[in-house]
Amino acid sequence: MDWNFGDLLDATAANVPGDRPAIIRGDRVVEWGDFDARTNRLARAMLAAGLPTGARVAILARNIPEFIEIAAAAFKARLAHVNLNYRYTTSEIEYVLRDCQAAAIFYQDEFAPVVAPLINGSIDHLSYAVQIGDGGAYDDIVTIGDPEPLGIERSPDDGYLLYTGGTTGRPKGVMWRAADARQTQLESPVAVTSPASMDDHVAQVLAGRAGRVMPACPLMHGAGLTSSLAELLIGGTVVLLPSNRFSALELWEEASRNRVTRILIVGDAFARPMADTLAANRERWNLDSLRLISSGGLMWSQQVKEALLEALPGITLLDTLGASEASGFGYAITTKDRATPTGLFEPAPHTVLIDPDRDRVLGSDEAGKGWLARRPPFASGYHGDPVKTASVYRIIDGERLAVPGDMAERLPDGRLRLLGRDSMCVNTGGEKVFVEEVEEALKRVNGVADAMVFGLPDPKWGSVVTALIEAGPSPDDEVIRTALSHDLAAYKQPRTIIRVAVLPRHANGKSDYRTGMEIAQRQIATGPSAD
Repeated sequence: MDWNFGDLLDATAANVPGDRPAIIRGDRVVEWGDFDARTNRLARAMLAAGLPTGARVAILARNIPEFIEIAAAAFKARLAHVNLNYRYTTSEIEYVLRDCQAAAIFYQDEFAPVVAPLINGSIDHLSYAVQIGDGGAYDDIVTIGDPEPLGIERSPDDGYLLYTGGTTGRPKGVMWRAADARQTQLESPVAVTSPASMDDHVAQVLAGRAGRVMPACPLMHGAGLTSSLAELLIGGTVVLLPSNRFSALELWEEASRNRVTRILIVGDAFARPMADTLAANRERWNLDSLRLISSGGLMWSQQVKEALLEALPGITLLDTLGASEASGFGYAITTKDRATPTGLFEPAPHTVLIDPDRDRVLGSDEAGKGWLARRPPFASGYHGDPVKTASVYRIIDGERLAVPGDMAERLPDGRLRLLGRDSMCVNTGGEKVFVEEVEEALKRVNGVADAMVFGLPDPKWGSVVTALIEAGPSPDDEVIRTALSHDLAAYKQPRTIIRVAVLPRHANGKSDYRTGMEIAQRQIATGPSAD
């Protein structure tokens, strides 16, 4: 079926008890009746402001109920919401707003100073700006006006833009149609049912199988919002952590208090402190309602999975293999009776491997290494970048495939071993950092002659950004970080800066990253020395 999220939200709201919680954050509860009314009013307000069908609506907020409300209202109004990383600087936010031609921005009050230079008319296509909290207009918009459904005809082509890092270091907007995004949600191996019609969907809602999902990761990333939306669409509840900084202790407190059934994390960066906290507080919490912990975007090690299962033997752990450009390449399901080695996945039905030498689809029983790819459904392409779109969404052996750039190996037993992204990208705590952007920013610092940036393994974050620079004792690290803060979000800045006399390079002048990593690892292990 050609799904539309606005239609699905309307149908769900009409068939769930109005007093059922839709969103919980700390002591604040938004019931389903209020959620429906607030998002209907917000959708009407955006249309009344003159936003045309398909207009981009940017969201700059932490994990607060308003983030979900704005996304839902955009779907209802046939507008395309756009995620903004709340760690971005003003210049980085401006780039995304201009790149997607945003017509509106909703921003949490704490980010008002960051967006202030951008909402004074300097961006001509940005016509609607609404502050959330601290006297902003948001509360009036969602509490005053007609609360009824809009009653408009929508399209499966309605959708959203998911901004992710680009190989040039600039974020790129991945375009998702609602119909394709919903279909990929229904491909999950733990999906209760896969409705084929709106009647089936309503029957699923009425069956009362909805649960309570807790996205521990940021909603601004695709997985956090998508997972929350999937639970809401069947009449469930989203439980948000009340603090801005992740705390495993708080997570377990809130999961117990709110009877959470599913938790979404990003690999060991979340799972390791969660396991450690459980081990140090045995039998402190009642977590009988918890059935599933799912993860995506970062390595989730077998050792940490085993620690979680030792504390919670009745749960299932789901590790998903996907990308912003296409979801559901593979899954690893782990229980107390079923172990999964780190980095191994069962391929999804639509997943294939592409021979990197002959550009052909490997047979389903053919072992070997290749580009990870999948058949539709997947995203439509990159906004405003036909060249990049053509390089990722390709025709191979007569069929259209999504090939985001990850290498994998099919083992003789049919499972996939993820080998990694071919491009130079550092995944640190679920955030993508492209080294070229950081290198260029470093080289703009007065006194830094040259720079090389890469990721080094880290038990908490997966990888940490590390830099080699050609520079003397001046500028010192503090001066460098101050200079970088004007152009780069904090997570993009190097955790470690190492000075060398000359950067290692290949004969063709390109950076020798392997040697650079060896120098960095040696100096970190033994302390500074001349190289």
